[in-house]
Amino acid sequence: MTLSTDELIRKASGQTSTTQLQALIPQIWASVIEKNLRRRAVFQQSIVENTDLLAPDAGDQVYIPILPDLAALGSLTEGTDIVLTQLNGATSIPLKPSEVGMAVEVTRKALDRLKYDGVAEVMDRLSYAMSLNMEGAFANLFNATVPGTSTKISTIYANNKATGTITTTDTFSDQLILNGVAALEQANNVPFDDGYYRLYISPTQYTALMMDQNTRQDLRYAAPERLLTGEKGALHGCRVIVTNFVQNTAEGSGGAVPVQNAMLLAPRWAAVAWKRRPQPIIDPTLYDMGRRRRFGILADYDAQLIHAERAMVLKSA
Repeated sequence: MTLSTDELIRKASGQTSTTQLQALIPQIWASVIEKNLRRRAVFQQSIVENTDLLAPDAGDQVYIPILPDLAALGSLTEGTDIVLTQLNGATSIPLKPSEVGMAVEVTRKALDRLKYDGVAEVMDRLSYAMSLNMEGAFANLFNATVPGTSTKISTIYANNKATGTITTTDTFSDQLILNGVAALEQANNVPFDDGYYRLYISPTQYTALMMDQNTRQDLRYAAPERLLTGEKGALHGCRVIVTNFVQNTAEGSGGAVPVQNAMLLAPRWAAVAWKRRPQPIIDPTLYDMGRRRRFGILADYDAQLIHAERAMVLKSA
């Protein structure tokens, strides 16, 4: 008993052995995984990607170099040696990918109910599960520390509140964005290549922003060429991107206020290293006399905060 998809593969390739199909099937379905992950990628659009470990025999760890900033250069005196500035603060951050994945089993009857696109539907669900893992990991960097240090991303609260004083009325606002942009620029950050910072906010925060009387009424027209997944427009030099992956924390008096942690990002705030990009697995071996089929998805990656000063967490109720 075989799936119709398997028959198509055999007819197209002329190859029938299990070993050959094990090599072919992931290649055929990899494009489906990539398409779905790119469609759902939100935070990944802002992160530096390192693919060095994808090369054969590349090892299991990559180091992201971190160099200290330099002060403004000074005047020199002719005939006097230049005083050397020591870069003793130079360091690196290790990224060591770990394996994530999921496997499912589907009966032949269940696949038959899904008709011809049953396999595609299963792979769609698996790619969605992978996106939940990856985007959740990137969004959780809002509370991470730079490896080897205690340095975290700075936070700014709506209405200049604090973790113990924020209330449910301290919602996301135009002023909060201005405060965040000012903090980024005071740290000498520059925007991404398109001239914009990236602002990731929740649907609730976006609604509050639209209700703010100080928000420009032409926000939806401010970025006529929307290039990023989830992008709504541009405001104060930021591409506004709405996503459900914004993380929540319990703060306020007695921890009774659900606080949403929007993220305002400049280039090179974080990095992801791949050892294996998301890879589909469709086992060509049939189980229980052809009544069951197994599918899976695997990846090896690590994401770390590398420059805390290149991001701001904007907190609001």
